[in-house]
Amino acid sequence: MKDYYSVKEDGFQAYWFEGTTNKEKVIIWMHGSGMNEKHCLKDSEYLREEGYSVLVLGFYFWKGMSRKMRGIPVDYVEKAVAELKNNGFNKIGIHGISSGAAYALLCASLIPDISLVLSICPFDYVVEEPKIFGKPTGRSWFSYHGKDYPCSLFTGQREKGFFGSLREYRKQDTEHHNEFLRSFYENATLTEESRIKVENMKAHVLLVAPERDNEWPSPTAVRRMKKVLADADYPFRVRTIIYPYASHLLGTNPPESWKKAFPAEKKWPVECNEARKDCFEQEFQFLREW
Repeated sequence: MKDYYSVKEDGFQAYWFEGTTNKEKVIIWMHGSGMNEKHCLKDSEYLREEGYSVLVLGFYFWKGMSRKMRGIPVDYVEKAVAELKNNGFNKIGIHGISSGAAYALLCASLIPDISLVLSICPFDYVVEEPKIFGKPTGRSWFSYHGKDYPCSLFTGQREKGFFGSLREYRKQDTEHHNEFLRSFYENATLTEESRIKVENMKAHVLLVAPERDNEWPSPTAVRRMKKVLADADYPFRVRTIIYPYASHLLGTNPPESWKKAFPAEKKWPVECNEARKDCFEQEFQFLREW
């Protein structure tokens, strides 16, 4: 394995860290929206310190990659998995946070060699690229083999625009402030075509979410996926955890400045820190059982 892979030369962009005590277990590790190499490398240290082999992969926003959530290829992960197998690694898992968690689930549903999924604050549908100024683009977040994956549309935003939707949201009688982004997904037109077919995975899966996720309805998504997998008699291990007092910053080691943007962090700072600590331990436990 090389220390660094690039899209231009290898078809995917990633940093490779071979493990020590658990080196046969490889985790393709991804962050969420707007996270550059620095943040990804820092927040993935916990797995490397435990001796796991980690391929820290960029799916967008890294230097030299697109800075838009549009048509991101599942092919990145497919090529990374092929490279790992060619180098003798057969126990391959995938980790993602937020948009990276949705991407991880989609990749696992399409790539059968992925045998474990750690999905933190996920969503279970592929959606269109949002746009602050003007209407959404209609372009899917993700693509596979050169074709956009079917996507759900932000119906409410399409009808009223971003600022029209914001004005409408502010008229609502709600105690939950700063959850405007989540309302985009709650008012989207979800279709079966755009649903991530988690029942097609060949992987053990850990699904984690905060009950009051102000970014998108991840707890609703976790409950939906749990039911889908149960109804399908899914033969692999499934663990779902929804923390009553936690924020969208699960799975990270956030600086204090990040916490200011999340209502739960202000309201329940101790509980949020405890939830993050427990989330890491749940990941380790799931990995030990793999």
